[in-house]
Amino acid sequence: MSLIPLKNAITTLIAVLFLQTAFQSVANAGNDPQCRTDIQTLLNKYQKALNTSDTQKVIPLYTNDGVFMPSNKPTSIGQTQVKTAYQHVFKTLDLNVNFHIDEIERHGDIAFVRTTSDGEIKLLEKNTTIKNNSRELFILKRTDSEWKIYRYMFNEVS
Repeated sequence: MSLIPLKNAITTLIAVLFLQTAFQSVANAGNDPQCRTDIQTLLNKYQKALNTSDTQKVIPLYTNDGVFMPSNKPTSIGQTQVKTAYQHVFKTLDLNVNFHIDEIERHGDIAFVRTTSDGEIKLLEKNTTIKNNSRELFILKRTDSEWKIYRYMFNEVS
């Protein structure tokens, strides 16, 4: 037997095993009850931190290299910039929002979470309260056995 067909057979076998594992990961995404519970817990903590304007509780929910991409504002990269961004948010807004999970897609230690949120936002400078309806995309990363916000983006729904 020649080495070339054997190499091709091994390469094909590795590719098939890789694809099978990838498809199993996608097929099981969000169906793992513990994963779903852990992600819901993270989002509940985030919601509570937002609604109490608590920067010190928001920051540990992000990875060290987390990215915050608010609508119509600059992107904040890393915990120092993310902290500064949330300090600004909480100086200008008082939030009362509720997150609703629409979808969880897990791929190993990365999860994509699509949510909607509703509630009210008080514009502190104007002392005006407005209704809020947004949609969010969280990319979470599992580090040290817990899910954290790796990337977060949202926009308002009109």
